[in-house]
Amino acid sequence: MVDDISLPSRHGGIIFPLSMFRPTMLAAVMAESLVAQARNILDARLVLTRHPEIQLVLAHIEGSIIGDNPATFWRENAELGMVASQVMPQQLIQYWYDADEPRQGFIVAQRGQALAAQDATEDQMPAGSTAQDWPVAQLLAQMQLAEEELANGFAGGPQVSCSLMERDADDREMLMTLAGQPAEGEGEDPNAPAGGPGPDAPGGPSPSSDAPGGQQAQAPAKPKRATVEDDKKRRAAEAQAEQEARQARANSMRADLPHVIDDLGVVAAPKGAELADTDILEPFMVRAIAGDLPAGLPRELTDELQGKRVDFAVVVEFLSEVFVEEGPLSKPHFETHANPHMIGGQEVRALEVLAPRLGRGTFVRRGYAGAFVSRTPDQALPEALIIALLDSQD
Repeated sequence: MVDDISLPSRHGGIIFPLSMFRPTMLAAVMAESLVAQARNILDARLVLTRHPEIQLVLAHIEGSIIGDNPATFWRENAELGMVASQVMPQQLIQYWYDADEPRQGFIVAQRGQALAAQDATEDQMPAGSTAQDWPVAQLLAQMQLAEEELANGFAGGPQVSCSLMERDADDREMLMTLAGQPAEGEGEDPNAPAGGPGPDAPGGPSPSSDAPGGQQAQAPAKPKRATVEDDKKRRAAEAQAEQEARQARANSMRADLPHVIDDLGVVAAPKGAELADTDILEPFMVRAIAGDLPAGLPRELTDELQGKRVDFAVVVEFLSEVFVEEGPLSKPHFETHANPHMIGGQEVRALEVLAPRLGRGTFVRRGYAGAFVSRTPDQALPEALIIALLDSQD
Protein backbone atom coordinates (compact mmCIF):
# COMPACT_ATOMS: atom_id res chain seq x y z
CA MET A 1 0.00 0.00 0.00
CA VAL A 2 1.36 3.41 -0.97
CA ASP A 3 1.49 5.93 1.87
CA ASP A 4 -0.41 9.18 1.37
CA ILE A 5 1.95 12.08 0.81
CA SER A 6 0.73 15.59 1.47
CA LEU A 7 1.73 17.75 -1.48
CA PRO A 8 2.40 21.46 -0.97
CA SER A 9 -0.54 23.67 -1.88
CA ARG A 10 1.71 26.66 -2.59
CA HIS A 11 4.77 26.44 -4.79
CA GLY A 12 6.63 28.10 -7.63
CA GLY A 13 9.90 28.17 -9.51
CA ILE A 14 11.49 28.20 -12.95
CA ILE A 15 11.24 25.37 -15.50
CA PHE A 16 13.62 24.97 -18.41
CA PRO A 17 15.03 22.23 -20.69
CA LEU A 18 18.28 20.66 -19.54
CA SER A 19 21.11 21.90 -21.75
CA MET A 20 24.61 23.29 -21.37
CA PHE A 21 24.38 26.17 -18.88
CA ARG A 22 26.29 27.45 -15.86
CA PRO A 23 24.36 26.90 -12.61
CA THR A 24 26.68 29.29 -10.75
CA MET A 25 25.98 32.03 -13.28
CA LEU A 26 22.24 31.40 -12.91
CA ALA A 27 22.63 31.74 -9.14
CA ALA A 28 24.75 34.88 -9.58
CA VAL A 29 22.25 36.83 -11.69
CA MET A 30 19.39 35.87 -9.36
CA ALA A 31 21.47 36.97 -6.38
CA GLU A 32 22.27 40.30 -8.03
CA SER A 33 18.59 40.93 -8.70
CA LEU A 34 17.58 40.17 -5.10
CA VAL A 35 20.46 42.13 -3.55
CA ALA A 36 19.48 45.14 -5.67
CA GLN A 37 16.17 45.06 -3.79
CA ALA A 38 18.00 44.93 -0.45
CA ARG A 39 16.82 41.37 0.13
CA ASN A 40 18.63 39.12 2.62
CA ILE A 41 20.13 36.14 0.76
CA LEU A 42 22.66 35.00 3.36
CA ASP A 43 21.04 31.56 3.72
CA ALA A 44 19.50 31.38 0.24
CA ARG A 45 20.34 28.43 -2.01
CA LEU A 46 19.44 27.73 -5.62
CA VAL A 47 18.15 24.16 -5.93
CA LEU A 48 18.01 22.48 -9.34
CA THR A 49 16.11 19.21 -9.81
CA ARG A 50 15.84 17.31 -13.06
CA HIS A 51 12.64 15.40 -13.79
CA PRO A 52 13.32 11.69 -13.20
CA GLU A 53 12.21 10.71 -16.71
CA ILE A 54 12.52 13.69 -19.06
CA GLN A 55 15.07 16.44 -19.70
CA LEU A 56 13.33 19.21 -17.77
CA VAL A 57 14.81 21.05 -14.80
CA LEU A 58 12.93 22.79 -12.00
CA ALA A 59 14.78 25.59 -10.23
CA HIS A 60 13.65 26.98 -6.90
CA ILE A 61 15.19 28.91 -4.02
CA GLU A 62 15.37 27.75 -0.42
CA GLY A 63 15.95 30.03 2.54
CA SER A 64 14.30 32.62 4.75
CA ILE A 65 13.88 34.97 1.78
CA ILE A 66 10.99 32.81 0.52
CA GLY A 67 8.82 33.49 3.56
CA ASP A 68 5.75 31.37 4.26
CA ASN A 69 4.29 31.49 0.73
CA PRO A 70 6.54 30.38 -2.16
CA ALA A 71 3.80 31.18 -4.70
CA THR A 72 3.72 34.83 -3.60
CA PHE A 73 7.51 35.05 -3.71
CA TRP A 74 7.72 33.85 -7.31
CA ARG A 75 4.78 35.99 -8.41
CA GLU A 76 6.14 39.16 -6.81
CA ASN A 77 9.67 38.51 -8.09
CA ALA A 78 8.85 37.89 -11.73
CA GLU A 79 12.06 39.70 -12.70
CA LEU A 80 14.02 36.62 -11.58
CA GLY A 81 12.83 34.74 -14.65
CA MET A 82 13.73 37.71 -16.84
CA VAL A 83 17.31 37.99 -15.60
CA ALA A 84 17.70 34.21 -15.54
CA SER A 85 16.70 34.02 -19.21
CA GLN A 86 19.64 36.28 -20.09
CA VAL A 87 22.14 33.57 -19.13
CA MET A 88 20.17 30.54 -20.29
CA PRO A 89 20.47 29.15 -23.82
CA GLN A 90 16.77 28.39 -24.20
CA GLN A 91 13.34 29.64 -23.27
CA LEU A 92 12.28 29.27 -19.63
CA ILE A 93 9.04 29.48 -17.68
CA GLN A 94 8.61 31.02 -14.23
CA TYR A 95 5.38 29.95 -12.53
CA TRP A 96 3.46 30.35 -9.26
CA TYR A 97 0.67 28.18 -7.87
CA ASP A 98 -1.46 28.92 -4.79
CA ALA A 99 -4.35 26.57 -4.02
CA ASP A 100 -5.17 28.06 -0.60
CA GLU A 101 -5.94 31.54 -1.94
CA PRO A 102 -6.53 30.44 -5.53
CA ARG A 103 -4.10 32.17 -7.87
CA GLN A 104 -1.97 30.79 -10.69
CA GLY A 105 0.24 32.28 -13.33
CA PHE A 106 3.44 32.09 -15.31
CA ILE A 107 5.84 34.07 -17.47
CA VAL A 108 7.63 32.75 -20.54
CA ALA A 109 10.97 34.52 -21.05
CA GLN A 110 13.92 34.30 -23.41
CA ARG A 111 17.03 36.47 -23.71
CA GLY A 112 15.73 38.90 -21.10
CA GLN A 113 12.35 39.52 -22.72
CA ALA A 114 8.90 38.35 -21.67
CA LEU A 115 7.29 36.42 -24.52
CA ALA A 116 4.04 35.62 -22.74
CA ALA A 117 2.41 35.92 -19.32
CA GLN A 118 -0.74 34.84 -17.53
CA ASP A 119 -1.99 35.50 -14.01
CA ALA A 120 -5.45 34.59 -12.76
CA THR A 121 -7.37 34.75 -9.50
CA GLU A 122 -10.66 33.06 -8.77
CA ASP A 123 -12.74 36.15 -9.55
CA GLN A 124 -10.92 36.63 -12.88
CA MET A 125 -11.70 33.17 -14.23
CA PRO A 126 -14.77 32.93 -16.51
CA ALA A 127 -17.95 31.49 -15.04
CA GLY A 128 -18.06 27.73 -15.36
CA SER A 129 -14.28 27.35 -15.54
CA THR A 130 -12.88 24.04 -14.37
CA ALA A 131 -9.58 23.27 -12.65
CA GLN A 132 -8.11 22.47 -16.07
CA ASP A 133 -8.80 26.00 -17.33
CA TRP A 134 -6.38 27.68 -14.92
CA PRO A 135 -3.06 28.96 -16.34
CA VAL A 136 -0.71 26.46 -14.69
CA ALA A 137 -3.07 23.57 -15.42
CA GLN A 138 -3.04 24.54 -19.12
CA LEU A 139 0.73 24.84 -19.01
CA LEU A 140 1.08 21.37 -17.51
CA ALA A 141 -1.28 19.87 -20.08
CA GLN A 142 0.82 21.31 -22.90
CA MET A 143 4.03 20.05 -21.26
CA GLN A 144 2.40 16.66 -20.58
CA LEU A 145 3.20 16.86 -16.87
CA ALA A 146 1.00 15.93 -13.92
CA GLU A 147 0.26 18.56 -11.29
CA GLU A 148 1.68 16.24 -8.63
CA GLU A 149 5.05 16.12 -10.43
CA LEU A 150 5.39 19.90 -10.24
CA ALA A 151 4.07 20.12 -6.67
CA ASN A 152 6.58 17.56 -5.38
CA GLY A 153 9.47 19.33 -7.12
CA PHE A 154 10.30 16.52 -9.59
CA ALA A 155 10.94 14.21 -6.64
CA GLY A 156 13.15 11.25 -7.46
CA GLY A 157 15.22 13.09 -10.05
CA PRO A 158 18.87 14.13 -9.64
CA GLN A 159 19.31 17.31 -7.62
CA VAL A 160 22.07 19.83 -7.03
CA SER A 161 22.26 23.13 -5.18
CA CYS A 162 24.54 26.09 -4.67
CA SER A 163 24.56 29.15 -2.47
CA LEU A 164 23.43 32.49 -3.85
CA MET A 165 26.17 34.14 -1.80
CA GLU A 166 29.13 31.84 -2.49
CA ARG A 167 30.29 31.22 -6.06
CA ASP A 168 32.62 28.26 -5.48
CA ALA A 169 30.41 25.42 -6.81
CA ASP A 170 31.65 23.32 -9.73
CA ASP A 171 29.48 23.92 -12.82
CA ARG A 172 30.73 20.83 -14.63
CA GLU A 173 30.08 18.53 -11.70
CA MET A 174 26.59 19.96 -11.18
CA LEU A 175 25.71 19.53 -14.85
CA MET A 176 26.98 15.97 -14.87
CA THR A 177 24.86 15.19 -11.82
CA LEU A 178 21.75 16.68 -13.43
CA ALA A 179 22.46 14.70 -16.59
CA GLY A 180 22.72 11.50 -14.54
CA GLN A 181 26.39 10.96 -15.31
CA PRO A 182 28.93 9.96 -12.64
CA ALA A 183 31.08 12.77 -11.35
CA GLU A 184 34.74 12.77 -12.36
CA GLY A 185 36.63 10.11 -10.43
CA GLU A 186 33.50 8.29 -9.29
CA GLY A 187 33.81 4.55 -9.50
CA GLU A 188 37.58 4.50 -9.08
CA ASP A 189 39.30 2.33 -6.46
CA PRO A 190 38.54 3.99 -3.10
CA ASN A 191 41.87 2.67 -1.73
CA ALA A 192 43.92 4.32 -4.46
CA PRO A 193 45.96 7.36 -3.36
CA ALA A 194 44.07 10.59 -3.93
CA GLY A 195 46.95 12.10 -5.89
CA GLY A 196 47.39 9.20 -8.33
CA PRO A 197 50.17 6.54 -8.28
CA GLY A 198 52.60 6.70 -5.36
CA PRO A 199 56.34 6.93 -5.76
CA ASP A 200 56.72 3.16 -5.47
CA ALA A 201 53.98 2.37 -7.97
CA PRO A 202 54.90 1.36 -11.53
CA GLY A 203 55.22 4.55 -13.52
CA GLY A 204 55.02 6.64 -10.33
CA PRO A 205 57.32 9.61 -9.90
CA SER A 206 60.61 9.37 -8.07
CA PRO A 207 60.67 11.21 -4.71
CA SER A 208 63.28 13.57 -6.12
CA SER A 209 62.08 13.79 -9.70
CA ASP A 210 62.09 17.38 -10.95
CA ALA A 211 62.22 18.70 -7.38
CA PRO A 212 64.97 21.24 -6.60
CA GLY A 213 67.58 19.97 -4.12
CA GLY A 214 66.14 16.48 -4.20
CA GLN A 215 63.11 17.57 -2.19
CA GLN A 216 59.63 16.41 -3.11
CA ALA A 217 57.64 19.02 -5.04
CA GLN A 218 54.87 20.75 -3.15
CA ALA A 219 51.22 20.57 -4.24
CA PRO A 220 50.30 23.37 -6.64
CA ALA A 221 48.64 26.41 -5.12
CA LYS A 222 44.87 26.82 -5.56
CA PRO A 223 43.97 29.02 -8.52
CA LYS A 224 43.05 32.59 -7.74
CA ARG A 225 39.43 33.62 -7.87
CA ALA A 226 38.38 35.41 -11.05
CA THR A 227 38.53 39.19 -10.91
CA VAL A 228 35.75 41.54 -12.05
CA GLU A 229 37.72 42.21 -15.22
CA ASP A 230 38.07 38.47 -15.85
CA ASP A 231 34.34 38.08 -15.39
CA LYS A 232 33.62 40.88 -17.87
CA LYS A 233 35.92 39.29 -20.43
CA ARG A 234 34.30 35.89 -19.90
CA ARG A 235 30.80 37.35 -20.30
CA ALA A 236 31.85 39.18 -23.47
CA ALA A 237 33.32 35.96 -24.85
CA GLU A 238 30.13 34.06 -23.98
CA ALA A 239 28.00 36.74 -25.67
CA GLN A 240 30.18 36.55 -28.77
CA ALA A 241 29.95 32.76 -28.78
CA GLU A 242 26.17 32.93 -28.42
CA GLN A 243 25.93 35.39 -31.30
CA GLU A 244 28.08 33.15 -33.48
CA ALA A 245 25.97 30.13 -32.50
CA ARG A 246 22.77 31.97 -33.43
CA GLN A 247 24.26 33.01 -36.75
CA ALA A 248 25.28 29.43 -37.45
CA ARG A 249 21.77 28.28 -36.52
CA ALA A 250 20.22 30.86 -38.86
CA ASN A 251 22.55 29.82 -41.67
CA SER A 252 21.62 26.17 -41.12
CA MET A 253 17.91 27.00 -41.33
CA ARG A 254 18.40 28.96 -44.55
CA ALA A 255 20.38 26.12 -46.11
CA ASP A 256 17.35 23.82 -45.89
CA LEU A 257 14.28 26.04 -45.88
CA PRO A 258 10.83 24.47 -46.45
CA HIS A 259 8.57 26.85 -48.38
CA VAL A 260 5.45 26.95 -50.52
CA ILE A 261 4.39 29.35 -53.26
CA ASP A 262 0.83 30.53 -53.82
CA ASP A 263 -1.00 33.46 -55.39
CA LEU A 264 -0.05 35.81 -52.55
CA GLY A 265 3.66 34.99 -52.63
CA VAL A 266 5.79 32.58 -50.62
CA VAL A 267 5.59 31.19 -47.07
CA ALA A 268 8.76 29.86 -45.40
CA ALA A 269 8.90 27.53 -42.39
CA PRO A 270 12.43 27.71 -40.88
CA LYS A 271 13.08 24.34 -39.21
CA GLY A 272 13.28 24.58 -35.42
CA ALA A 273 12.43 28.29 -35.30
CA GLU A 274 10.20 29.69 -32.55
CA LEU A 275 8.29 32.96 -32.26
CA ALA A 276 11.04 34.14 -29.92
CA ASP A 277 13.53 33.97 -32.81
CA THR A 278 12.55 37.37 -34.15
CA ASP A 279 15.97 37.95 -35.71
CA ILE A 280 15.49 34.80 -37.82
CA LEU A 281 11.82 35.38 -38.68
CA GLU A 282 11.78 39.12 -39.43
CA PRO A 283 13.46 38.72 -42.88
CA PHE A 284 10.47 36.56 -43.86
CA MET A 285 7.98 39.37 -43.22
CA VAL A 286 7.87 41.29 -46.50
CA ARG A 287 4.61 42.84 -47.66
CA ALA A 288 5.80 43.43 -51.23
CA ILE A 289 9.07 42.10 -52.62
CA ALA A 290 11.15 44.71 -54.41
CA GLY A 291 14.52 43.30 -55.31
CA ASP A 292 16.28 40.28 -53.84
CA LEU A 293 14.50 37.54 -51.91
CA PRO A 294 15.37 36.83 -48.25
CA ALA A 295 18.37 34.50 -47.86
CA GLY A 296 17.36 30.84 -48.09
CA LEU A 297 14.72 31.22 -50.80
CA PRO A 298 15.65 30.09 -54.32
CA ARG A 299 17.09 32.96 -56.37
CA GLU A 300 15.35 31.70 -59.51
CA LEU A 301 12.03 32.77 -57.95
CA THR A 302 13.08 36.42 -57.70
CA ASP A 303 11.37 37.66 -60.86
CA GLU A 304 8.25 35.56 -60.29
CA LEU A 305 7.72 36.90 -56.76
CA GLN A 306 8.32 40.62 -57.39
CA GLY A 307 5.57 42.66 -55.75
CA LYS A 308 4.28 39.67 -53.78
CA ARG A 309 4.46 38.76 -50.07
CA VAL A 310 6.95 36.79 -48.03
CA ASP A 311 5.50 35.18 -44.88
CA PHE A 312 6.57 32.59 -42.32
CA ALA A 313 4.99 29.71 -40.39
CA VAL A 314 6.33 28.24 -37.13
CA VAL A 315 5.37 25.82 -34.39
CA VAL A 316 3.68 27.32 -31.31
CA GLU A 317 3.70 25.10 -28.23
CA PHE A 318 1.91 27.35 -25.72
CA LEU A 319 -1.24 29.42 -26.16
CA SER A 320 0.32 32.24 -24.20
CA GLU A 321 3.10 32.70 -26.79
CA VAL A 322 0.59 34.72 -28.81
CA PHE A 323 -1.59 37.62 -27.72
CA VAL A 324 -5.10 38.96 -28.18
CA GLU A 325 -6.38 42.39 -27.21
CA GLU A 326 -6.94 41.30 -23.60
CA GLY A 327 -3.40 39.93 -23.18
CA PRO A 328 -1.81 36.48 -23.63
CA LEU A 329 -4.13 33.99 -25.32
CA SER A 330 -5.92 31.72 -22.84
CA LYS A 331 -7.76 28.48 -23.39
CA PRO A 332 -11.22 29.94 -22.53
CA HIS A 333 -10.69 32.82 -24.96
CA PHE A 334 -9.50 30.50 -27.73
CA GLU A 335 -12.39 28.08 -27.30
CA THR A 336 -14.88 30.95 -27.31
CA HIS A 337 -13.53 32.94 -30.27
CA ALA A 338 -11.63 30.51 -32.54
CA ASN A 339 -13.39 29.42 -35.74
CA PRO A 340 -13.41 25.89 -37.16
CA HIS A 341 -11.55 25.39 -40.46
CA MET A 342 -10.79 22.52 -42.78
CA ILE A 343 -7.08 22.51 -43.67
CA GLY A 344 -5.58 19.70 -45.69
CA GLY A 345 -8.72 17.67 -45.12
CA GLN A 346 -8.37 18.00 -41.33
CA GLU A 347 -10.50 19.98 -38.91
CA VAL A 348 -8.63 22.66 -37.01
CA ARG A 349 -9.50 25.87 -35.19
CA ALA A 350 -8.05 29.25 -36.15
CA LEU A 351 -7.92 32.67 -34.54
CA GLU A 352 -6.35 36.00 -35.47
CA VAL A 353 -3.66 36.85 -32.90
CA LEU A 354 -0.65 39.06 -32.35
CA ALA A 355 2.89 37.64 -32.21
CA PRO A 356 5.15 39.76 -29.94
CA ARG A 357 7.42 42.04 -32.01
CA LEU A 358 6.30 40.33 -35.21
CA GLY A 359 2.74 41.51 -35.84
CA ARG A 360 -0.62 39.97 -36.61
CA GLY A 361 -1.25 36.55 -38.00
CA THR A 362 -3.25 33.37 -37.54
CA PHE A 363 -2.92 30.84 -34.74
CA VAL A 364 -4.04 27.37 -35.85
CA ARG A 365 -4.61 24.55 -33.37
CA ARG A 366 -5.37 20.84 -33.66
CA GLY A 367 -5.63 19.18 -30.28
CA TYR A 368 -2.56 20.36 -28.35
CA ALA A 369 -0.53 21.08 -31.52
CA GLY A 370 -0.31 24.69 -32.64
CA ALA A 371 1.20 26.82 -35.39
CA PHE A 372 1.42 30.52 -36.25
CA VAL A 373 1.32 31.96 -39.77
CA SER A 374 2.06 35.61 -40.48
CA ARG A 375 -1.13 35.93 -42.52
CA THR A 376 -4.55 36.82 -41.14
CA PRO A 377 -7.45 34.33 -41.40
CA ASP A 378 -9.02 36.22 -44.32
CA GLN A 379 -5.91 35.50 -46.42
CA ALA A 380 -4.90 32.21 -48.04
CA LEU A 381 -3.14 29.95 -45.53
CA PRO A 382 -0.36 27.50 -46.51
CA GLU A 383 -2.21 24.27 -45.75
CA ALA A 384 0.63 21.84 -46.46
CA LEU A 385 3.08 23.73 -44.23
CA ILE A 386 0.55 24.06 -41.41
CA ILE A 387 -0.26 20.35 -41.43
CA ALA A 388 3.46 19.49 -41.46
CA LEU A 389 4.06 21.76 -38.44
CA LEU A 390 1.11 20.28 -36.55
CA ASP A 391 2.17 16.72 -37.39
CA SER A 392 5.68 17.43 -36.05
CA GLN A 393 4.18 17.88 -32.55
CA ASP A 394 2.24 14.60 -32.43
